[in-house]
Amino acid sequence: MKFLKEIFLGAIKGILSLGIAFVLLLIFFSVIGALFSPNTEEEIYVSKNSLLHINNLNVIGDRDTKADELDLNFEIPLPLPLIDNKKTEKISLRTFESIINKAAEDENIKGIYLNVENVGISFNKAEKVRNILEEFKKKKPIYSYADLQTKGAYFISSVADFMAISPPGFISVSGFGISEFFYKNMLDELGININLFRVGEYKGAAETYVRTDFSKENEEQYLNLLEYRMSNYLNKISISRSIEKDDLFKMIENFETELANDALNNKLIDSLIYEDEMVNYLKNNVDSSYKKISLLKYRKTIKNNKYNRNKIAVLYAIGGILPGSGDDGIYSESIIKEIKKIKKNKNIKSVILYVNSGGGSAFASDLIARELELLNKEKPLIAYMSDVCASGGYYISMPADTLIASSGSIVGSIGVFGLFPEMSGLLNDKLRITTDQIKTNKNIGEIDPFKPLEEDEKKLVQRGINQIYTDFLSTVADGRSMSINQVDNLARGRVYYGNEGKELNLIDIVGEFNDAINLAADLADVEEYQIIEYPKQKTEIERIISSLQQTKSVLDPFIKNNWLIESMIKNDFYDPFQMRMEYRID
Repeated sequence: MKFLKEIFLGAIKGILSLGIAFVLLLIFFSVIGALFSPNTEEEIYVSKNSLLHINNLNVIGDRDTKADELDLNFEIPLPLPLIDNKKTEKISLRTFESIINKAAEDENIKGIYLNVENVGISFNKAEKVRNILEEFKKKKPIYSYADLQTKGAYFISSVADFMAISPPGFISVSGFGISEFFYKNMLDELGININLFRVGEYKGAAETYVRTDFSKENEEQYLNLLEYRMSNYLNKISISRSIEKDDLFKMIENFETELANDALNNKLIDSLIYEDEMVNYLKNNVDSSYKKISLLKYRKTIKNNKYNRNKIAVLYAIGGILPGSGDDGIYSESIIKEIKKIKKNKNIKSVILYVNSGGGSAFASDLIARELELLNKEKPLIAYMSDVCASGGYYISMPADTLIASSGSIVGSIGVFGLFPEMSGLLNDKLRITTDQIKTNKNIGEIDPFKPLEEDEKKLVQRGINQIYTDFLSTVADGRSMSINQVDNLARGRVYYGNEGKELNLIDIVGEFNDAINLAADLADVEEYQIIEYPKQKTEIERIISSLQQTKSVLDPFIKNNWLIESMIKNDFYDPFQMRMEYRID
């Protein structure tokens, strides 16, 4: 396995060397230009009779980020690797709520103009956005207009007092489903056999490699999640649009919710008008001279986090859990360095572990959990579970004093699996390459991926899986004050929504991030404090250097969403033992 990786990386590095000097030269002049360009902060003035214009909700993420400050949009084709220069400004839900709350009290803001067609955020975040807008609506009106609206866009826009789309437009109001690629037939054709070892019949993260469809257990658990989501979806829309929930369900079943005329006749929207007519409507209902101010521009009117000696640290654990060091994910070595920094900082009085992860490497998860356990011996630690806190993500949360998740968070997935690809068919039958070994005894301390697993090897791997699962149960039992049998009955790889998790004692509080902050302040016994975030966000120059240090290729987009291929090719250490939830329902 290692020599294939070395061949792959060597080829990419060879191509890299041809253009690296040219890339560095372009970067040098761009950096020099940016460093010496005037840095003036725009002064924001909010005109009277303004509408807060929200035309892109995809800026909402897990944390605030800044957009690119350096102009690196080269028009000349670059060699491999490509510099990632598509970083856009993001705001957290907490920041979004602060903006909306300020607008609700601002005399110059007369309402919100929702002009969104596509919403690419998770349904959990979409529900929170909608709740925030519902609070705003109690004080000021919300207007919505679009040519067409995706399901997420309509779900949020349906909160509006007045909702319109263009006559040729359409909306999407429908049910929910999961689609997944299954690779077994392709792998069989290639001569690759995937050896799967697992504990937990609901642990379906690796089924895509060994099956051609969903297992009965996974269909059961994910249908439960989807039905919960569908119920919330119908409830919210039916209340906002004054439509009986059963009637709305029937409309969806009869495909009477998407065409513009159907939407109007069924009261899913208020009007079919063109954009110029919407402008006239706003002039009549707001003011003839109304102005629009964008969400991100209005954000600049909010004062920044003030300095205070007492600090609450927020440690972000976002993405897959992986061994080693890196930026894009939760790398054990990288996050442990951050944990140690937090532990040494005497001004940090308490810590919030912000988790949005479906897990990953069992090895890395255990190392991270141990370091968090040591941190909690010195400072109060709270785990806030964002969209997903499952499997390894749930495991690393166990050292926390308190677990907080929103009602729509996905939690649990307590289970383990192991994957060992065996490629003798690919090598021998497809590529016509043979291998041979000379060894002193049967056990030489490594498994050959180009030979079928021996029975002793299979038993060894399953023993390892069983041991990790036992440790997982024990860790959760200690963290949740439950017996191992109680945890095992809830485990077996099964996932739950946050409010189910509360009923089952998998979490302590159904709440939001602000609840975690307030609790962290209480545990630290501080009334005034400054929030500081870890890991620190990299500057533009640091990102460029990091990008050059990492080997990237045109294959990246194809392997990025496949954790197995990515971890085997790109990471220094492939951990076959995984605490991971695979399927996504957003």
